[in-house]
Amino acid sequence: MSVDQIRALLQRITPEERQEVLQVLRREHNVAIHPIEIDWRTSGESILEAIYAAPDLTQRGVRGVLAEAIFRTNVVPLIGKWKSIVFAGDLPYDVLMSSEDGEPALRVQVKNQRREKGVPKVDAKLTKQLGLPIYVVETQRTRTGKRTDANGAETATRPYRFGEFDVLAVCLQPSSGNWEEFVYCPSHMLVPRSDNQELLAVMQPIYTEEVSGWTRDFAKAAAQARAHMATRD
Repeated sequence: MSVDQIRALLQRITPEERQEVLQVLRREHNVAIHPIEIDWRTSGESILEAIYAAPDLTQRGVRGVLAEAIFRTNVVPLIGKWKSIVFAGDLPYDVLMSSEDGEPALRVQVKNQRREKGVPKVDAKLTKQLGLPIYVVETQRTRTGKRTDANGAETATRPYRFGEFDVLAVCLQPSSGNWEEFVYCPSHMLVPRSDNQELLAVMQPIYTEEVSGWTRDFAKAAAQARAHMATRD
């Protein structure tokens, strides 16, 4: 039987029967769906069950890295004239992007829209003021720590500082249901903390229209970021 014949047969059976066929392939023929199953010597189903049973903080981290992976592999190729550059190290950005115009690469921090108790979190004050839901994104690292400068002074490493990345890319999946829907904002146009203007506010309002630097057009956010970079040079 050819692959085309098998495909035609699958079209004629019920969803429940297709699920049973999948289980036969998985259990009896060891068909892997991803290399991680081989590397970890377990099944994709076991990995997914572990994530499903994990506490909210763990799931939040997984959702964050999923948004980052989808941005890099699914969204960047569709933007046009941009590509992701491979880099090493634990840096304050997730994706390094270069363009065909030869201009300096841009550092992109990817975040998932913040959820709280399973629903998208809103900025209550702005939502009431504007009469429509204004969602938020949390702009700080998951892990905390301290850095020591040349003078021996310690500062927290969890907050992001202005200048550590160029563009913030936020996945709107929690509210839209679409993992490939993103909005962007040049980092210099984000809201600073009230007690320290060098740090980003923990919760940033997300605007899905052309407001306060936010845009659905990555090229526009990139142009604004580059214009700001030029003023510092």
